[in-house]
Amino acid sequence: MNGPYTINATLLWTLPFIGVLLVDWLNLESNGQQDDAYEGLFYEGILYALSLLQLVNIGLMLHYVSQLHWQTQSDILVGIVNLIAIRFLVATSSGTSGIVVAHELIHRPQSYQQLVGRLLLCSVFYEHFVITHKRGHHLSLGMPEDIATARLGENFRDYWQRVYIGYLRYAWASEQTRLSAVRGLLRLFKNQVLHGLLIEMLLLTGIILVFGWLAAAMFLYQAFAAVRILEAVNYFQHWGLADGRYGNTYGWVSNSWLTRHVLMGLSHHIGHHQDENKRFYEISYSDAGPKMPYGYFVMNLWVKLDNASYQKMALRELQRYNERI
Repeated sequence: MNGPYTINATLLWTLPFIGVLLVDWLNLESNGQQDDAYEGLFYEGILYALSLLQLVNIGLMLHYVSQLHWQTQSDILVGIVNLIAIRFLVATSSGTSGIVVAHELIHRPQSYQQLVGRLLLCSVFYEHFVITHKRGHHLSLGMPEDIATARLGENFRDYWQRVYIGYLRYAWASEQTRLSAVRGLLRLFKNQVLHGLLIEMLLLTGIILVFGWLAAAMFLYQAFAAVRILEAVNYFQHWGLADGRYGNTYGWVSNSWLTRHVLMGLSHHIGHHQDENKRFYEISYSDAGPKMPYGYFVMNLWVKLDNASYQKMALRELQRYNERI
């Protein structure tokens, strides 16, 4: 990647994402069945390819931002448009392929796969998600202590403010409890949250030294935006299910073909909670929950851009689901 693109050329890079949104809005349904023509090695290869792609994307973004020019008014205008497009492209990739792949890998029993997942989470400054997700969300789903379950009537802004810092606090407290029998500095050295924070700070320091402050700022911005995509997904996957008044279900249902294939089976979320140790291509579809009207890409924008209308729809669907069970 050499030098900045023109404004028109930069905007063209966003067209594929508009196409994805249009297809997702159509909500073409999957048959819910796994294609047995492919072996597990095929799907495992996708995981590693996307892991590498995430790291390459981050590296290319940093290099590209460091090459932007800011001498003239034209440079400034072109540079700003390029930064906006880069944030959109890289953050969307980090929030989908990067974090979704990390989520899959941290649930694997192999330590080397978990390590890859943790490194991917470091690329979005969210390594502590490993502890909060596995020890918190999966063990206390739908209970009052589950920080990741959006409450009935809770808007996304309040949910986001609650969980973004709340996850880190929960993870730190969890590690303190796990290490309660360890004394002295050894307790601090064994803290996994601290390990992640140190790696993230070393990464940020290296970015500043090699690529400069602007590249470091864009790295943090794409990380923030990517995590916000993740938490929007967490928000609508379990909205309104915290107190059990709408039946015994693990989450909302989506049978979107696009979501299932682009997001590594993430939409089969009920099956994931039924058995978190299953690989993404082994998880079966379940319709035992209220149904989303669109796939995850459209839902993600909906809860953030017009949360009031989303909540009206969600409440109606919860009431219909309650009548069916």
